[in-house]
Amino acid sequence: MSSETHAIQQAAAEFIRDRHLLGAFVNGLLRDVHAAEDVLQEVWMLLSAELEKGGGIQNQAAWCRGVARNLIRRHWEKRQMARVVADSEALEAFMDRVEHCFAWADAQEHFATARLAALDECVASLPDRSRRLLSLKYTQLAALERIAEETGQSFEAVKKALIRLRAALLDCVRRKLSQEEWNS
Repeated sequence: MSSETHAIQQAAAEFIRDRHLLGAFVNGLLRDVHAAEDVLQEVWMLLSAELEKGGGIQNQAAWCRGVARNLIRRHWEKRQMARVVADSEALEAFMDRVEHCFAWADAQEHFATARLAALDECVASLPDRSRRLLSLKYTQLAALERIAEETGQSFEAVKKALIRLRAALLDCVRRKLSQEEWNS
């Protein structure tokens, strides 16, 4: 499989995964299901064409929203003959605000993904006994009494150990995230 084919397959998977978000963006601005579907299809066609040309897209979700935004603008310009004409300044301001909200959501998703990756690394670095406690509590959803019985510890010892583990994991995740910020 060529790298171009692989890039298109990855873009297609990402487009399909995030289609509902792009659809919400487009539907919110058009309020016409059929026109919104046309815009989504055209965004995909333009994305595919860009990838086939070898264009590198850094942030596909933002690129797709930008293309959709231009298509929406064109849609409203064509409808100037309709009884209700969209005020272009108001439409631009509204699209700016919606884009800002979606960009913020993208950033939050990226941050959440980074936190989960850091947490996975921190948990992996724990001793087996600590990982077992976490697994019993958060994977198996065992009550503290059951964990105490299975580990041969007192209820209070398990409770304190979990409090210390959560604090250590929080500190570890914070350190890892601040390291990434300095390195990027």
